[in-house]
Amino acid sequence: MTLQQALHQSVFMPSTSPLPSLPLCWEQHSKLLPTVAGITASKVAEWTVEEVTEFIHGLPGCKEQVKTFREEQIDGEAFLLLTQVDLVKIMSIKLGPALKIYNSILMFKTAENSYNEL
Repeated sequence: MTLQQALHQSVFMPSTSPLPSLPLCWEQHSKLLPTVAGITASKVAEWTVEEVTEFIHGLPGCKEQVKTFREEQIDGEAFLLLTQVDLVKIMSIKLGPALKIYNSILMFKTAENSYNEL
């Protein structure tokens, strides 16, 4: 499975509830986007616009999106509220980078839920 296929599958067929398959799903996502591992949504919510743009810059193939996030003043709270439609339709981000960014948001939220369950 290619990186693009794996990201597509993870976004369009995400695990919507904490099932036994969640660790496998998390493991796959962590391998595809290692810069996301260990970061929870509550930490992301505190990010400044500059911290969000630094994160986007670190995602594979997403460096071109940094300017858009800076211009739109996307801070951590706004970042967590973004939907796939926002990324692709409103911010005009190409599908590949949009999938990686949206998948990162899902992973932050999943990490938060997993952390709260402990």
